[in-house]
Amino acid sequence: MRRPYQTMEKDMRFALILLIPTLLLAQEFEFQQEYNTIPVEIDGWQPFCPWAGGFSESSPDFCDIDLDDDLDIFVGDLLGYVAYMKNTGSAIEPSFELVSMQYDSLRCLTFLGKSNIEFWDMDDDSDLDAIIGGGYVAYSKNTGTPENPNFVSSPDTLFNTVGYFVIGTHVALIDIDLDGDADMINGYSGYLLFYRNLGSADSAAFYLEETGWLGIDVGDMADPTFSDIDDDNDLDLFIGNEDGYIWFYLNEGDSINYNFTYITNNFEGIDVDWNASPEFADIDGDGDYDLFVGREQQSGSVDPGDIFFYKNTGTPTTPQWSFITRNYLTFDEGYRAQLHTTDIDADLDNDLFVSNFGNYISFYENTGSSSSAAFEWRTYTYQNISVSGGTIFFQDIDNDQDPDLFIGETILPNPPYPGLFLFINRGTPQSASYNLYSNNLVPGTYHVSIAPSLADIDADGDQDLFLSDNDGYFYYVPNIGTPSEPVFGDTTRDWQGISTEASTTSCFFDIDDDGDLDLFFTPWDDWNQVWFFRNIGDYQSPIMALETQTFLNFESLTVLDGIDIVDLDLDGDGDFLISSTNGGIFFFRNVTGQNEVGPKRPDTPFPKLDFSIGPNPANPVTWISFTLPSPQEATLAVYNILGAKVTTLTSGIQPPGTHNYLWNAAEYSSGVYIIRLETPQQSSSQRITVLK
Repeated sequence: MRRPYQTMEKDMRFALILLIPTLLLAQEFEFQQEYNTIPVEIDGWQPFCPWAGGFSESSPDFCDIDLDDDLDIFVGDLLGYVAYMKNTGSAIEPSFELVSMQYDSLRCLTFLGKSNIEFWDMDDDSDLDAIIGGGYVAYSKNTGTPENPNFVSSPDTLFNTVGYFVIGTHVALIDIDLDGDADMINGYSGYLLFYRNLGSADSAAFYLEETGWLGIDVGDMADPTFSDIDDDNDLDLFIGNEDGYIWFYLNEGDSINYNFTYITNNFEGIDVDWNASPEFADIDGDGDYDLFVGREQQSGSVDPGDIFFYKNTGTPTTPQWSFITRNYLTFDEGYRAQLHTTDIDADLDNDLFVSNFGNYISFYENTGSSSSAAFEWRTYTYQNISVSGGTIFFQDIDNDQDPDLFIGETILPNPPYPGLFLFINRGTPQSASYNLYSNNLVPGTYHVSIAPSLADIDADGDQDLFLSDNDGYFYYVPNIGTPSEPVFGDTTRDWQGISTEASTTSCFFDIDDDGDLDLFFTPWDDWNQVWFFRNIGDYQSPIMALETQTFLNFESLTVLDGIDIVDLDLDGDGDFLISSTNGGIFFFRNVTGQNEVGPKRPDTPFPKLDFSIGPNPANPVTWISFTLPSPQEATLAVYNILGAKVTTLTSGIQPPGTHNYLWNAAEYSSGVYIIRLETPQQSSSQRITVLK
């Protein structure tokens, strides 16, 4: 059964936002979408553009589009657009940088048409034009030059010699008769359509010669490509299909008189799970063809990957295939990725966790630092925790200095209704060990799925609970217990009148730095929308006012599925991680104030903060001493190992000189804490251990 992606198409809505408030908001907050500034390593491979959001129905094609003697890559997708990644490396050592996930006007003729692109010089003007499959075949003329392509003109519909549409969900261009022009072999269902070009190199005329070419039937989603895989000067035939396999037909004829002989329906045992889209390219300049296979993810299983890459370690005549990666271009977790970050190993940086409809949790350890993140894959089945369609949220709910885990469940149909799972961390801050505490922590008649988030919304020192379900209801469940012994009270539906029309994930963060928590949503049925509710109340009595539904500007059209806001570069503001239905993640760095017009800051560094603590360990009292060179604002605060502030010792304008403060930790649990001194120019932190 195909996954329910069609539901996204029927409800595209475009909000009309007044210009002046939008400009004011843009001036207040500035974000920069970045694709490769934070490295991700997956089983020894680093995707070139990890934060591009992943792909659904990826269909790759390689060509030297800018005539610089290396291969660039274009990728068709489910929505019908085409991504372009330029090779900024070389023919031997490629390195791809994202130009656009929706390049120029390259797209198929129907939305959700599953674009499949091929390039050929169709008008004999020495540059490459585009042919795009997706049901009806489209032609996009390159109006630029061989070095500087331009596809800004809308694609045209291709017609055959009798005036009917040229048909093909997947296209392959080949000069099958060696007459100097491009013929077309198109996949449609499980069959191949043969369009012979009766025109010329500069003026094509496609004649439908055979609707079931060679009698081939691969089942469904036939995706043909040609490659001289045995270096005998003729092209062999490969066809991907819906089952994720590749059919192989060896050409035992010659370059003019082809004779394709069936060899196998599972070439090299390759299985990419669903909708295989093969493409051959000599990506490393060693004279033989390497293999790339686009694909689609299946829901209901752990199924990461955007494009599979198999390196040819053999020779041009005798290929040998070595599997390298499932994630050649992007960080792609599979269908409907949902994410959350937490410091799972108490090393003062944020690690990344991702859940999806495979029902398990993937763990990416931050092997960088608190100011320069770098993520490395560890497992797709973290502690074998499995919850159907789970949405995750980490929070220290029992005040024992380690993160506990909340997971919202997905169940269809209802009843039974989805439950909220709570896994208590019985390990330590450095080594987590999760035990199931409840699979229905807050019972209710929630529709299909629930997504949890937690925040101390009333500033009483404990974490309150918020849930959203598939109908878009937003539930508030106050914590009427204590920080170490939570008790959740009565549930309020549509808290403060807030609701959406479909499932949503939520996140609280003080984005405007006014001391209270603001609220962000990513509704699943709203394309590219991040809703921002500003707290116009205060930190104890919040009043949430919807300010915009388009808080972030996305470069490409996509459906969002999760949100987390975390300071990944330790510059004191919240950066955004937004997960996509495609299975990938977008990263928006908060650069508010960094592009202000005004005098350039001096290059000379500020004097280093003189900051010391002792005794350490504290039992339970310690002194903190710091020295300021001039009058300035300074804040001295204590944080637990998860980064949550537990107390502020001083904040405000401080005179120059030495300052001493006492922290009595008698009311706090034993464990590791962070004491942090901040001024407008710099900050300094030190760990302290509390022993009792």
